[in-house]
Amino acid sequence: MEMVFVAPPAPRRIEDLKRRFFATPVQALLSLISLAVMVFLAWKLLNWAIFSAVFTTSGGPEACQAAAGACWSVIAARWRIILFGLYPFEEQWRSALACVAVVVMTVLSCMPAFWTGRRIALVWGAGTALYYMLMKGGVLGLAYVGEEAWGGLALTLFIFVTTCLIGFPLAICLALLR
Repeated sequence: MEMVFVAPPAPRRIEDLKRRFFATPVQALLSLISLAVMVFLAWKLLNWAIFSAVFTTSGGPEACQAAAGACWSVIAARWRIILFGLYPFEEQWRSALACVAVVVMTVLSCMPAFWTGRRIALVWGAGTALYYMLMKGGVLGLAYVGEEAWGGLALTLFIFVTTCLIGFPLAICLALLR
């Protein structure tokens, strides 16, 4: 006769929650206080971001100043400035493509196949060169755009990713040297 071993039944969800958050009276009190604080903060955030917010520009600046919540009408009115900065209108496709290049460079950096020194250097070198070529222009028939016109999402993404690239190894070196 063959023996069959059966796994013990999984603990029920309610029992698991009781064990984690309500094991002792002090733990139960802290759990309830934490829940109340989270609900209060979530309500305040929803009230500010949605319920008391201004979404249209019809009321003008006075509507935003009078509102108790967020003023989202600025996003609708200034989305091009937020995304592209002062980049020329007819060349904004280059700024969008530069954003895609930075995102692709970051995604490729997260894939284990590219974690060798040579491959990661190639990805970052090619991604940075492509970003700079797209943003600056002056080559391959692209119109020249000065750095003073750069801005928006493309520049923000590039600065963030480059800062992380430089900052993480520097932080490790400084931590090891202390």
